[in-house]
Amino acid sequence: MIRRILAVLALFTAGVLIGVAADEPAKPVEVTEVRATELQKAFADQKGKVVLVDCWATWCAPCVKKFPHLVELHKTYADKGLVCVSLSMDKFGDEDDYKKEKVVKFLKDKGATFPNFIISEPKKDEEALLKILGDFQAIPYMVMYDRTGKKVWTSDEKLDDEKLAKLIEAELAKK
Repeated sequence: MIRRILAVLALFTAGVLIGVAADEPAKPVEVTEVRATELQKAFADQKGKVVLVDCWATWCAPCVKKFPHLVELHKTYADKGLVCVSLSMDKFGDEDDYKKEKVVKFLKDKGATFPNFIISEPKKDEEALLKILGDFQAIPYMVMYDRTGKKVWTSDEKLDDEKLAKLIEAELAKK
């Protein structure tokens, strides 16, 4: 009986420490492998919201370093209409080294509770991805779509964190 009480108390304390009420389960981190057409549909389903896409990979050190900022943007602006999307490009690297579990673990460790996708057929979908995301040469790469689905910014136009936040706020203010 004492063990049960201690276990419940430990779970409650852990929930409080990470900011989750004991009766409110943490949001799950989900990851879906997609082709370009499925990705395009997922973006289209977000019409009416501002969408910020982060193209990254676990093997990309700058991507890994910048990823927590996407999580912070999500926490700050999701309730105001921003949808952050992570798009893993891990399969663009050595496909023999690709492990979905590594991507999932990274996303869970970072608390990425927004839509997470992995490009499943990067070589077959390269042309279609360029049409959706733009002609980018390297990652990390970000792209923002306005509420109508129009591309309004890419990280080719360098913005510091403060200017990016102002751009997000400006796009969210448009109705």
